[in-house]
Amino acid sequence: MRYFIQVAVCAFLASASVAARADEWRTVEPENLVVMDVTYGRILIELSPEFAPNHAERFRKLVRAKFYDGQSFYRVIDGFVAQGGIGEGDDKKTPEWPPLKAEFDRKILNDVVFTPLGSPDLFADEVGHVDGFPVGRDWKNGRMWLLHCPGTVAMARDNDPDSGGTEFYVPIGHGPRRLDRNLTAFGRVLEGMQYLQKLNRGDPTVESGVIQDAAKRDPIVRVQMAADMAKSERPSIQVTDTTSKEFADYKAQRRNPAPEFYKNPSPNLDICAFNAPVLRP
Repeated sequence: MRYFIQVAVCAFLASASVAARADEWRTVEPENLVVMDVTYGRILIELSPEFAPNHAERFRKLVRAKFYDGQSFYRVIDGFVAQGGIGEGDDKKTPEWPPLKAEFDRKILNDVVFTPLGSPDLFADEVGHVDGFPVGRDWKNGRMWLLHCPGTVAMARDNDPDSGGTEFYVPIGHGPRRLDRNLTAFGRVLEGMQYLQKLNRGDPTVESGVIQDAAKRDPIVRVQMAADMAKSERPSIQVTDTTSKEFADYKAQRRNPAPEFYKNPSPNLDICAFNAPVLRP
């Protein structure tokens, strides 16, 4: 018990340290902030138009069309993903939302500031952060992409890479990194993962986890863009500057969160084992 308390205290102190300088935080643009209400609470999502501009814009349009309001999380697999929308296969019934061309990765450009993690990775030549998003890159092919860590928001699809259109999912277990560059990731959950963890699960051996009894599917009550909300009701959230010294110190602390306990600490850090801290101003 002492060990777990100590780790919690260390994590709290690390977050407090990162929060010490106000200029080391950026406020998420309301046009990129999605506010999703489910039965258990509110989930805040940041879109990433830098990596998947067409998917981010499609999600904005779907939200503004109230497409997801009253729908559900219909495919929820414990330790894997929670998938929401109108239902497995039903997206073919929405010709007004045609499939999008995949945006699995993008070119490495100088306009993107990438901060290396400094640890080896099994799935990418190099991993690090861009504006708080976990990112992989391949220098040989000149490509970079968003990683499938817990909380990543991505578009579901069929076998055709260009078949995603409305149905989204969020990893709720270990980072399913085999999905990297095989599905289009376009955002990440900043706040509210605990509510996704409360969702009713399906049986992974029955229709790939689709919950057969529709009455047992948790509803998506409402989804809004923060930019469309009244200023008095609009949530504001900040993400730590992942190029800062404070974030570098935070990563160092995550490598060894309890020095008195870990006698043989690993020098490496899993990119999906922690999140860039967020703050409510």
